[in-house]
Amino acid sequence: MLVAAGPADAVSAVRKEFAAGWPVVAGSMLGIAVGIAALPTPALGIVLRDLVKEFGWSRAEIAIGPTILLGVLALVSPVLGWIADRVSAAVITTVSLLALALCLFLFSRLGPDIRLYYALMALMAVTASGAATIVYARAISANFTAGRGRALGIAMIGNGVTGIVLPVIMAPYAAHAGWRAVFVALAAVVLLATPLVAVLIGRGRPPAPPQSIGAPVTRPALRGAVADPVFWAMCAAFLLVAVGAAGMQLHFLAYLADEGVAPATAGAIAGAIGAALIVGRLATGFLVDRLFAPHVAAAMMMLSAACMAAMAHFGGQAGFLGAIAMGLSVGAELDLVGYLTARYFGMGGYGRIYAVFYAVVLVGSSLSKVLYGLTVDLTGSYRLGLYAAAAMLAASAMIFLRMRRFTPEATGPSPQ
Repeated sequence: MLVAAGPADAVSAVRKEFAAGWPVVAGSMLGIAVGIAALPTPALGIVLRDLVKEFGWSRAEIAIGPTILLGVLALVSPVLGWIADRVSAAVITTVSLLALALCLFLFSRLGPDIRLYYALMALMAVTASGAATIVYARAISANFTAGRGRALGIAMIGNGVTGIVLPVIMAPYAAHAGWRAVFVALAAVVLLATPLVAVLIGRGRPPAPPQSIGAPVTRPALRGAVADPVFWAMCAAFLLVAVGAAGMQLHFLAYLADEGVAPATAGAIAGAIGAALIVGRLATGFLVDRLFAPHVAAAMMMLSAACMAAMAHFGGQAGFLGAIAMGLSVGAELDLVGYLTARYFGMGGYGRIYAVFYAVVLVGSSLSKVLYGLTVDLTGSYRLGLYAAAAMLAASAMIFLRMRRFTPEATGPSPQ
């Protein structure tokens, strides 16, 4: 059951926060749109066939690259979280985006030695990790309380927009100018966006003292969080969502092809994932500012579980439901990580605590891709994997339903 929230002046509080903090939201949305999660892996998808043709690398060998990226990013995330609690968001994002631009340019200079490709992926994960969502989520959570969910939801649509726009622009460009030109162009885009991101992020007001936002400061930051059962409940819930849903994005077109869906129709269905992701993030942000956030999460995950089960049962004709499931679950997940971290644990150690959850999501996403592939290899079909995904999403919903109430915040509405 969703529980109604908020005092009568909640709308006024949200408007005041957005009037002061809109630059942080805009800068975060732009930074995420040109960040490490939005550009490198989709760009590889666009030029995959070109790399195979020029270097003779197999698709499986190329796919190891994004796995290295996610794995190293998961390892360095806790360190980044520690830095984010101490260093200006504008400084971190500037350095990381410049590093990302350089790495993208270096991709355009790759030769046939695949070890350099793998090394560049690892280098990117280390040097450009601040261009992921941790720093942006912390900046928004420090500047918003009453409208925190909406602010996070708007910012997080950045990579959804990129997911829709990038193939439309870069696929024809790659065919015309070659795959190397794609990486040069993307490096230029990141380089041009960096000053604007830095200026907008830097215009946010200084983070409020920890005692005014969320949990009491008497609780040690990360150590206190780890001792809290809700921390482990969140880890379990987010891991289940990532393992259940994230990997299907990589396999979705292959699943539709196996089900006999025509290529043009399959492309249209797959395109719905990006739209559903944007809707999922905006809807989650809107709802968690008004209703008890774990109950919103439970409803999202149960709906996603039902859609996954329908896709497993009815096959390709339920493909649009699968797109909705992935958009709602994956789209809502990072919004919920940012929001719930602030509400349960406060801002004192936000970066470090968020980084742990972010690492859990990255690990789960990496495992998900492999597990879906293994399911097909062992059973000849995605059906068992989809039923398992539905079960994992439903289990995550049960975990969210059992989470305790928030500690009331000093400002902004608090669900009752």
